Amino acid sequence: MLSYREIDDDYCLGIEFDVTDVDSLAKTIALVLIQEYDMARNLVTGNTFSEDTAQFDQDEIEDIIQRRLHPTVVYHRDGFLFQLMMWLAAHLDLQDSDLVALPHSQGSAKGQDSIVVHRSTDAVVALTICEDKATENPRDMVRDEVWPEIKEYEQGGRRDELRSNIIATLGTGGIPSAEAQNLIRGISWSGKRRYRVRVTVEPNQRTSKLFKGFEEIVNGDNEMRRGETTILPSMRNWMTTLAGKIENELRCFTPGV
Repeated sequence: MLSYREIDDDYCLGIEFDVTDVDSLAKTIALVLIQEYDMARNLVTGNTFSEDTAQFDQDEIEDIIQRRLHPTVVYHRDGFLFQLMMWLAAHLDLQDSDLVALPHSQGSAKGQDSIVVHRSTDAVVALTICEDKATENPRDMVRDEVWPEIKEYEQGGRRDELRSNIIATLGTGGIPSAEAQNLIRGISWSGKRRYRVRVTVEPNQRTSKLFKGFEEIVNGDNEMRRGETTILPSMRNWMTTLAGKIENELRCFTPGV
C-alpha cells in the first residue's frame, strides 16, 4: 500500500513515498480509526495476523465518520488522514527496539504530530519528532511553519511535552510506568532530538530545495534530519476519494454488513 525510496537531497536524508494500493491503505486507516493498531501495523508491514475484529454499533461508526471524515474544515480532514498515513509509513523502516507513539485521536490535536522513541535495553538513546503537513504549497509550509517549530525544540522548548509522550510511548511497548519514568529522568537532550518533516507534493513538482535550511537549524549528520515527501496528485481531491473509501471500510465493522 505504501512504498519508499531514498533520494538525493543536499539538506537532509531524503525519503520519497508512493501510495501503491489506495484500497488497502483505506482499509488500514479504518483499522486505526477503530484502534486496531496491531492489525494496522501488520497490514502495512506485511506480517501475518488474524483478521478478526470487534463489531461496533452503527451509531458509533457513524460518529467516527462524521467527526473524522466530514469535519467543518476540509483541511482538518486532510491533515488528519495524512498524519495517519505517515504513522503507518513510520513502521516500514523501524529498528527492532524503536517505538512509534500512538496516533492522535483528534485531528486538531496540538503538539508533536508523532514521535519515534529510539531505545537500547536500558536507555532512551534518541527520539524523532515528526512534523506532518498535507499542503498544496509545501515549500511555503516548510519555511514558514515547520522551521519555526523545529527552532523552538532546538532551543530547548517543550521538553515537558516530549517527556510525557516518551513515557506514554514506552508504556505502549510494555515498559512499566516507573521504569519508563526512570529511563527518561536521566536523558541528556544534547544530540538526542531527530526530526522528520513529512509533506505532500504533486507529481513532477520540483523538490530540490524543498528542505533548504534544514541543515542550518539542526546540526549533525543526515540521521538527525529526514525530509519525506508523499506524492499525491490533486491532493484535496485525492484525500476526498480516500475518505470515501475509508468510510465504506468503517461501515463493514457494523453487525450485518
